[in-house]
Formats: sequence, structure tokens, C-alpha cells
Amino acid sequence: MKRLYISILLIAIPLTVAVGQKYYLTNQYVYDLFQMNPSAAAYSKNCITVNGFFQKQWFGMSNAPTTQIMSFQMPVTGHLGSGTYVYNDRNGFHKEIGLNQAFSYELLLMKKRRKVMTLSFGLSIVVENTSLDISALSEGAELDPVITGKDLSGFGFNAGTGALLKYNDMHLGLAVTNILPENNPMYTASEEPKRVLDMHLHVGGSFKVADRDLYLEPLLLYRRNALTDKRLDANLKVYMPTPDPDFSTWGLLAYRHTMDHQFGKSLGMAITGGIVYRNFSVGLEYQLGLTTAQVDYGSSYQLVFGYRICRDKSKGAIPCSKKFHNKRHNYKFVGY
Repeated sequence: MKRLYISILLIAIPLTVAVGQKYYLTNQYVYDLFQMNPSAAAYSKNCITVNGFFQKQWFGMSNAPTTQIMSFQMPVTGHLGSGTYVYNDRNGFHKEIGLNQAFSYELLLMKKRRKVMTLSFGLSIVVENTSLDISALSEGAELDPVITGKDLSGFGFNAGTGALLKYNDMHLGLAVTNILPENNPMYTASEEPKRVLDMHLHVGGSFKVADRDLYLEPLLLYRRNALTDKRLDANLKVYMPTPDPDFSTWGLLAYRHTMDHQFGKSLGMAITGGIVYRNFSVGLEYQLGLTTAQVDYGSSYQLVFGYRICRDKSKGAIPCSKKFHNKRHNYKFVGY
């Protein structure tokens, strides 16, 4: 039966369409991997997690770019996981709100005393509503050919798929997005850029530094689309416990790099610092743009917060790094 499930899912994935994720959302994958790869929904089998993000640029300016995201992950059964996020993005007179629902199914491939290997498949669906408010534009701006004759609001939908292989604390994943053509009437005009297919390949893991209370989570992402635009991201998340088991600190260093040029080009960096108290975490991220346009227009800040509820009722700032549950078909593997 297990081989039958694997065969069906392997056939279904190439035929399943994927969500055209927004880049302001895919930058959050380091916190919620399922936002980029739906097979990572409920990555932790032991905890329910809620995360929130508030990003703002150009303080002191009305209608400055802002984004709010709320995500929710939970295990549904021993093998099925759910991941949901809603977002609200505003950039000037343009506004977009959306909902993404992802489900993942995990197969146990190998289980020994110190070795666990699983393979997960994920599907997701996203709905979005966009609008453009031209009431406050300068006189005559409505004659701009980019605006004239366009729908000022629109509804769109899409879907997503991916696969994730986990071996103990390591994981390797592949996701494909933007398979469906644009169906939001705001962007279907001939002069609009076409939506193209994106491929995401990522690898990461969790490590504890020997003889140190220091936990590392490196994550690499390679993204390429049909226009041969290529991007490489490097992320490193660090957890540092304190003598108080209820309190710890954490940090994140992220680097974005385009590989479209001969020697590539830096896109941006993000530096985050935060604290964890029991099951609650909060952090402040500073996003530094490294391109000429980003330097001219300034960088942005993001507030990150999260809360988890674990089945074992643990409330420590850093949960146990590994937990194995040896029932017949019910097992769990928990990262810190």
C-alpha cells in the first residue's frame, strides 16, 4: 500500500499546478518553509505554531509599502499536516489580500534507533484579491495608458505543489510555482508581463555545536524561472540558550544574490535579533537592500513574532532537539 501511495503522488505532482507566490512572501520561507514549499506544512509533528510578520518601509510617508502576514501550522494526523497563511500587502495605491491553504502528507521510509527518513508531498491553493485606488491620483493621471481601460480590482487563484525528503535533522526539498497562466483580470492585458514558471530547490538542517549550548539552522535556496532568472539565498538561524531554561536568544543572517550576470550581483541582506520566552518568540529584522535602487529608496524593517503549543506540553525556550515515538505507525520527529 505504501508503494501505491508513493506512485500515485509521484504521478500527481508533475500534473499539479503551483501557486504564483509573491516575492515579498517567499522571503519569509526561512520562518515558515511551507510558504515556499507546501510539503513542509506541519514540519514539526509535535507542535502547533502561529507566526506573524509586519513589514514596513519608508517610515513617515503615507501609503508606504507595508505587508502583514499571519501563518498557522498544525499536524492533523500522524501523517497529514496543514499550513495556512493570510497576507495583506499595500504598495502606494495598490493593495492585495490573499489566503493560502497547504496540506502535506508524510511517508515513513526508514526508522531505526538513531535514523529516521521521511518523504513528504504537498499541495496548496491560494486565492487573492487585488485593487487599485486612483481616486487620490493627480489630475490627468487617469489618462495614463497603463491605467486607462484597466480593471481596478480583480480576483485570482492558483495552486502549489512540492516534495520534501527528511533524514534526521537534514532536509532536501523541491517546489514548482507559477505553472498556471495569470487569471486575475487586472493583469491579463497584453502589455502586462507574463507569469512564468519558478523552480525552488532548497536544502537545510539543524545542528548543535559540540560542547556548546548553540544551535544552528542553515538553509540554502536556489530559485530559477522560465526567463532564466536565477537567485541564490543563504540563511543561518542561531539559537542561544541562557542559564534560565525559560529564556533564550536567537538571531538570523540572510543573504540574497542574483546569478543572472556573469559574476552575479548582491540583492540584499537581512539581520534579525530576538528573544524566546517559553513558547513565545519575538524578533526585529532589518532588511538592507544592496542594489542601486534599494540603496536610493532605503531599506525596511520587519517585526516577527511566534507562539507554539506542543503536545508534550513543554514550555522550555528551546524544545528537545529530537523526540521519537515508537508506536506502530505514529511517530514524530521534532526540531528545536
